[in-house]
Amino acid sequence: MPSESPGSGLASARSDREITSVANAMRLIEALGRQPTGGVSDLARDLALSKPAVDRLLSTLMSSGYVEQDEQTRRYHLTMKLVAIANSVKDRTGLIELARPRLAELAEAFHETVNLGTLHQGSIVYAATIPSQQLFRIEPVPGSEVPAYATALGKAVLAHSPEAERDRYLRDVRPVPFTRFTATSVAELRQRLDRARADGYALDDGELVEEVCCAAAPVIGGDGNAVAAVSVTTIRSTFAKSGDQIVQAVIETARAISESMVMF
Repeated sequence: MPSESPGSGLASARSDREITSVANAMRLIEALGRQPTGGVSDLARDLALSKPAVDRLLSTLMSSGYVEQDEQTRRYHLTMKLVAIANSVKDRTGLIELARPRLAELAEAFHETVNLGTLHQGSIVYAATIPSQQLFRIEPVPGSEVPAYATALGKAVLAHSPEAERDRYLRDVRPVPFTRFTATSVAELRQRLDRARADGYALDDGELVEEVCCAAAPVIGGDGNAVAAVSVTTIRSTFAKSGDQIVQAVIETARAISESMVMF
C-alpha cells in the first residue's frame, strides 16, 4: 500500500490552517459589524480566540483595507470598503427586482423558460429563472454556472462587453465541445461574438444541450456595456417555429430592463 509523502501531509495541514484563518477572519468582521468598535481583548473573548490570533487577523484585515484602528482609543472598526461591497450586492439584487416583472411577461408570452444571467470569471451565473410549464424543459437553478462560450446568455454579454475584456476572455478561454454545435476554436467563437454584437442578440443553437435552443439579448448599463442578459430557452422544434418572435421579444425585454435601470 503506497504511503503518503511527508510533503503532502504538510500541505494538507497548511490548507486546513488557511481555511480556519479565513473562517475566523469572517467571524471577526461579523463581530465588528455588531458593535461600533472593538478592542483586541473584547474581540478575543467574543470569538473564543487568543489575543495574538485576533491581533494577527486584525493586522491582515487592516492591510487589506477592511479594518482601521483609531489612533487615540486603539480600538478597531470596519471601513467603508465593506459598504462598497454591500452596495454592489444591492445593485445586483436591484437588477433582479427590476427585471422580474419583464421576465414574467416574457414567460407568459411563450410559456418557455426565461433566464437572467450575469458573467462571472468566464461563466454565466443564472441570477433569476422562470421555469417553463412544458413537460420537457430545461430548468437552470439560480446561482448555477455554465461556460459562457456555449450559451446565448454568455455570448450576448461578452459581445457587448468592453473590447479589452472580450479580448482577454478570448485569450484565456479553452473551449471544449458539449455537443457537435459548440464552438471549439477561439477563431470560431470570435466570429460568433462579432455576429452577436452586430445583430444585437445571440443564439445557442444546441451548443450546450443538442436539442435545446436559446436566444439572448444584453441588458445594457449606463456605461453602454452589458451588465447581464435575458434569454428564452426552448426545444429545437419549438424554436424552429417561433424563433423569430422569441428573438424579437427577448430584444424588447432586454431593452426595457436596460431603460428601467437608467431611470432607477
